[in-house]
Amino acid sequence: MNKLKNAPMAKYSNQVQTSSDYAKFKTLIGNRKPNELHIKRLISSFKERYLFSPILVNEKMQIIDGQHRFLSAKELNFPINYLVVEGYGLEEVQILNTNSANWKKEDYLKAYCDLGLEPYLQMRQFMLDFPDFGVAIAEMILTDNVNGENKQLVVDKVTMRMMGFQNGELNIPDLSKAYETAEKVLMFKPYYDGYNRSTFVRTLITLFKNENYVHADMISKLANNPSALTHCANVTQYKFLLEDIFNFRRREKVNLRY
Repeated sequence: MNKLKNAPMAKYSNQVQTSSDYAKFKTLIGNRKPNELHIKRLISSFKERYLFSPILVNEKMQIIDGQHRFLSAKELNFPINYLVVEGYGLEEVQILNTNSANWKKEDYLKAYCDLGLEPYLQMRQFMLDFPDFGVAIAEMILTDNVNGENKQLVVDKVTMRMMGFQNGELNIPDLSKAYETAEKVLMFKPYYDGYNRSTFVRTLITLFKNENYVHADMISKLANNPSALTHCANVTQYKFLLEDIFNFRRREKVNLRY
């Protein structure tokens, strides 16, 4: 049960304290890894004007909220303003992180391009070359990180990919292949208005890896039946539909789902 519901009047010091003894502050085990880009942004901002913005710590001096502000101020040898709230821990950290305004992927893309990171510059150019694709679809195609493993593993990999993107660790294994994939996806545009839906693109990336799939045959089938594609709720449904389209009037049916 949420401790905040049990103790909405958590004990805290309403007196903001100040210290330059950085060693007294501790990292809370389980808190998310600090983002180096965010720290650099804060350092730049603090150099111009160090605004009064106290961090939150618990009675053990573990940082609950404000670890990026702490690290940035420490780097500049600025004093730390802080409030002590007794009883706060990882649960409160997660709540505060959830409720805080997060950067969008577009923000990270621009920031890392400004820093000159090559994969992000390649991604920006890719999106200029393929304006039909948003940042999430572009990342999906560029990383080519869709597979047919169990759902939980896929979720974990998606999460890891997302965090890697935010932390400046975008990896593009084969840029030329990504361009080829994007061109193939765009060939569905005349026959389906959902050609750039996330679920559909994820399905196509998997489909293109199937040795039984022949792209020219699929596009030919769609040209003969341009209304065959419809919206589906998930990848599995799209695979069944695309397989049916591909096998229409085909003497030897092929499996495109595995």
